[in-house]
Amino acid sequence: MKLDKATVMLKIVLALGAIALGLVLLGGVPGYMSHVIHVRPSLRGWDFWMKAYATLISLPVWAVIVILWMVFDTLPKNEAFTMVNVTRFRWIARLAVVDLVLVSVLGAFLVISGVTPAFLMMCVLLAVCGGLVVTIVFQVLAGLLQNAVQLKQDSDMTI
Repeated sequence: MKLDKATVMLKIVLALGAIALGLVLLGGVPGYMSHVIHVRPSLRGWDFWMKAYATLISLPVWAVIVILWMVFDTLPKNEAFTMVNVTRFRWIARLAVVDLVLVSVLGAFLVISGVTPAFLMMCVLLAVCGGLVVTIVFQVLAGLLQNAVQLKQDSDMTI
C-alpha cells in the first residue's frame, strides 16, 4: 500500500473518531443527563457540571487526534522517524494519563454519589482501561521510535 493512500485512510479514521466523540459530547451526554434529571430531579443542578466535565474529558482526546494527524502527515514525506514524532508520541501518552485521571475522578464521584448504573460504570471502566492501554502503547512507541531515529542517524553518518 502506498503511503499516500495509507495516510488518507488513517486520517479518515481520525476524522470519524472526532465526529463520534462530538456526537457523544453533543448528543449522548446531554441526552443521558436529561434522562437522569427526569429520573432523579434532585440532580438537576449537576446537568451543567456533567456537560462541562464531559467537555473537559474530551479535550485531551481531540488533542491526541490533532497530534496523530500531524504524525500521519510525516508518513508520505518519509519523515516519520524523527525526534519530533518521538516528542509527539510522548505528548499523546501524557494526554492519555490526563484523561485517565479525569475519567477516574468521574468514576469515583459517581460511586460516592451513588449514581452507578451498570452501563455508565462499564463506560467508565472501559475508558480507564483504554487510557491505560494508550498510555503504555504510546510510551513504548516513543521509545521504539527514539531507537529507530538513533539507528537512522548512525546509519546516515556511516554512509
